[in-house]
Amino acid sequence: MELKKAFAEIDLRALSHNLKEVKKRTGKRSIIAVVKANAYGHGLVEVSRHLVQEGVEMLGVAFTEEAIQLREAAIESPILVFFDRENIEAYLKYNLIPTVFDFTTAKRLSEEAYKHNLQLPIHIKVDTGMGRIGLDIKSAESMVLRIVRLKNIRAEGLMSHLSEADLADRYFTLHQIEKFRNLINSLRGKGVTFKYLHIANSAAVLKFPEAYFNTIRPGIMLYGYGCTENDNLKPVLSLKSNILYLKKVPAGTPISYGRTFITKRTSTVATLPVGYADGYNRRLSNCAEVLINGRRAPVVGRVCMDTVMVDVTDISDISIDSEVVLIGGSGKEKITAQDIAERIETIPYEVLTSIGQRVKRIYKKDV
Repeated sequence: MELKKAFAEIDLRALSHNLKEVKKRTGKRSIIAVVKANAYGHGLVEVSRHLVQEGVEMLGVAFTEEAIQLREAAIESPILVFFDRENIEAYLKYNLIPTVFDFTTAKRLSEEAYKHNLQLPIHIKVDTGMGRIGLDIKSAESMVLRIVRLKNIRAEGLMSHLSEADLADRYFTLHQIEKFRNLINSLRGKGVTFKYLHIANSAAVLKFPEAYFNTIRPGIMLYGYGCTENDNLKPVLSLKSNILYLKKVPAGTPISYGRTFITKRTSTVATLPVGYADGYNRRLSNCAEVLINGRRAPVVGRVCMDTVMVDVTDISDISIDSEVVLIGGSGKEKITAQDIAERIETIPYEVLTSIGQRVKRIYKKDV
């Protein structure tokens, strides 16, 4: 058997299921599917192509480099770029949609679009409480009015970002939504309307129908992770490997760097060709488990750059090349990115986006 090293299985059926859950909650609203950070580690091009085939109206990325990659893969859907204010030529060349959060950038975009005799669509971002980027909500109305008057600019979207929609305290989120709604109504009173109005991220889709407006912007929930275990979402990614080496060692044998684990009994230790260079975090040393033949096997010793050791003494019917599940299911057992995140005190976003480029993605479309 050819050694597969670390590989990620991407279940496109689960991706479709999660998108249906979005639509079931939000009706016929426009969807901007967030595919930044290599589609949260799942593979930018293949995931985006599948989402477009499933009817997503627009894709959202962080920077123009990601958008260019999609265009070079012949994906023609509208692409909204969230953070890039420098690469103005790319917006024009590749027909991309910039997010504008200051007047200076809006003016530069207007001037370049005028030179090329183009009408450039933009989305304007306002800060309702995230404290990151966006027009100050106190002066946003006057600034939006200035931006929409610029030549060769078509302001088709108005957006904001929620800071804690996934938390139990609803007050601040509802306050952000109210600020956004008040701005929309005030601008409408002055004759300014937008095709796309969006503030709802995944957490808001799941918990705050007040935030839907006419467009929603799901990210992590598309990949199978929500606010609770009862959100009816299916994880899209499984991280797997194979046993590289098996050895039987006596009690008192140190395993891996620093001798942080020493066997207490005669043990069988399996070495896996996956490590922190692949995104399997070093903080999982001595505290994580993997699945082999539907059984849990503990990680022993420090996670290395390219390898992990696990204790398989209590697991039968294994051999070199046996499949190992680091994230995913085996038999009745499962390990999710949420489980991994809790072990290392982070969030599933970091676990998924940390999976490295040398991990091959394998896409599953059929039952």
